[in-house]
Amino acid sequence: MRTHIGKFEIVRLLGQGAMGEVYLGRDPGIGREVAIKTIRPALIGLDAGGDVRDRFAREAKAAGLLHHPNVVTVFEFGTDGDLLFLVMEYVPGDDLATLMARDELNPSDLLEILAQVCEGLAQAHKHGIIHRDIKPTNVMVLREDGDLRAKVMDFGVAKLSGGDVTRTGQVVGTLAYMAPEYLRTGHAEPASDLFSVGVMLHEGLTGEKPFRGGTTGAMVYTIIHDEPRPLEDTVFEGVSPSVKALATRLLAKDPAARFPGAAEAAKALRAAKNPTWIAPLDDATVALPGRTGSRTGSSAGGPKPRRPWMLATLGLSLLLAGTAGFWFFRRPPIQPLPQVNTHINDVVLNEAANQLDAHPEHALKLAQEVIDATPDAVPVDADAYALKIAALYKMNLLELLEAAVNEARDRKVSGQEMLKNAKLRAMLDHEKTRRKLSPELRERLLKGL
Repeated sequence: MRTHIGKFEIVRLLGQGAMGEVYLGRDPGIGREVAIKTIRPALIGLDAGGDVRDRFAREAKAAGLLHHPNVVTVFEFGTDGDLLFLVMEYVPGDDLATLMARDELNPSDLLEILAQVCEGLAQAHKHGIIHRDIKPTNVMVLREDGDLRAKVMDFGVAKLSGGDVTRTGQVVGTLAYMAPEYLRTGHAEPASDLFSVGVMLHEGLTGEKPFRGGTTGAMVYTIIHDEPRPLEDTVFEGVSPSVKALATRLLAKDPAARFPGAAEAAKALRAAKNPTWIAPLDDATVALPGRTGSRTGSSAGGPKPRRPWMLATLGLSLLLAGTAGFWFFRRPPIQPLPQVNTHINDVVLNEAANQLDAHPEHALKLAQEVIDATPDAVPVDADAYALKIAALYKMNLLELLEAAVNEARDRKVSGQEMLKNAKLRAMLDHEKTRRKLSPELRERLLKGL
């Protein structure tokens, strides 16, 4: 192990991962303990496009702009030979994910931690910085004289005002915590970070995330279209039952239905620690102006009009109900069917192709349904993977796209058959000018995996 990185003495290794290591260090000039985050030199050597360097520099710049007790302070960003490193405040505690896993937080503690997270986010949003990857592992928690102190860290995929190192519309972050508008458009806003806080609130209270899906497509579709799993009254021990209303508001599909800002969310979360506190009527307990009803209550103005694509989907579901016993809405059976109904697959995949341009998340779910319903011993329809890849490309979920390519290869899908799909060919034509994929992945797709 190194004894020094730059001017800093290395005390011990704190942790390591695929990207690099984190060390406990000491500034010899003032004796201050620091955390030193490094990037593996091998990764930098492979970083032809500069994405790794850019992400590291963005983390330094974003956190360096902020001076707040609920944001980890960054002191220095530099190089030592071929090693890239970031020096930051050392937080002698655990991340929120660890505390959740140990079940060490009562509901009041959780609300206090998330209120502080929102206060840190309010400072970031004030400076035009959107974190885009708020999740339990990016929140450090320590105890100071019996009090909890939360600190937001890892601004590596943050969006900075006046510029964004990621490609326009590219979705980065952790899928389970992504806001629906971010998945739909690739553009995050301050309310997108608040949605992530809502996911953490639900997860901290119940031990489970509010949206689940057995596949990437199912997860994306659920976050965008489905309501979160309901919170049982038993999870509000010692705090206000209005936490349910706060969770509903934070997880609203419409970002405008969430809090006006992170500071307001922080106030509500902290107020909810009082068991007698009741959320005001405008805090997610009634419909917003211009809406027909709340997400959790009955509609006061009749049913909401369905969008044309929803009507088309309804028609498709009725067709499948008459020919396949509601196959479309059913989870893949535990025991795989011995045969595949290719006619139904054709109907579903045609609908996926029709939905791809306007609603890629819906196309992704349809393609995934065909893949999931295909037994392991049966070849998967090449169009299903072609449309899945094209949908992920359109949504800018590029890491998941690469995983889908590898999955198609593992399931012995013919790359040449995939290339016959018009939507995949259109995607590859688009890629010639956009260049969103890595050269290696682009070449694999052009050659048929």
